[in-house]
Amino acid sequence: MSFDPATFEAEVALGLIPTEQLPAVAQNALEEGFDGPHVLRMAILEPGAGWAIDQALPPMLAELGCQTLLPKDAALRLAHARARRILKTGEDPLSSIPFFHQLMLAADYPPELIELGYFDDDYILFSDSPEDVQVRVREALEVLLSPELREQRAAERKAAWEREQARAKSEWPFVLNSPTGWALLKRRYRGHLKKGKFTYAKDSLVGYFQGWLAQRRWRWLSGLRFLAVAMGAAVVGYLIGLAIAPLGGGAPIPIAP
Repeated sequence: MSFDPATFEAEVALGLIPTEQLPAVAQNALEEGFDGPHVLRMAILEPGAGWAIDQALPPMLAELGCQTLLPKDAALRLAHARARRILKTGEDPLSSIPFFHQLMLAADYPPELIELGYFDDDYILFSDSPEDVQVRVREALEVLLSPELREQRAAERKAAWEREQARAKSEWPFVLNSPTGWALLKRRYRGHLKKGKFTYAKDSLVGYFQGWLAQRRWRWLSGLRFLAVAMGAAVVGYLIGLAIAPLGGGAPIPIAP
């Protein structure tokens, strides 16, 4: 396996190399021509020599010219290298999604890695087409490598979210107190009355029949009372349904970018 000091520097910063594997990494470094005494010292250690390996690592890093990196910088360095390799070789990017997820966790969720880090959780909901999924993950790789493209995509998503927010707020109940809101409510309730006219007629007859059974003098009042209760319940149910409609309609709930 080839050895690259910049990659090694980033992997050490993120703790991606188990202690017992560091001697093997040093052996690879020797094969690549990095044959300083501290690299040699690490290479001859046994994998189980945990304390000795820990003591040999800082001098080896210094000998290789490695610096201490912030986790985010280390993760982005490795992510960029993997993204460039995928786009250059044409290999399947989905096989590298666990790697991007690991980098995201190790660097404490940098924004640049969120899309690729959570791609396994998200792409299933995006499309059933493998071709579409491949296109989307490659676009995510291009966004990772281009800050300008990332800003452009973020602006597009923000604009789409604002349009969805404006559309949602143009519907009831957000505009109930506006003239258009009242007009919308009246129009919808008239349609509701037309659909339920037979039900309301039946309720009136049931109330009248109950008054007749009770031998009341004004039996028609029983019918009106029964109808009022039924229509009141219908109105309350209708208003509640409209109020909660934005929480579970056919359109997705707008999410801030």
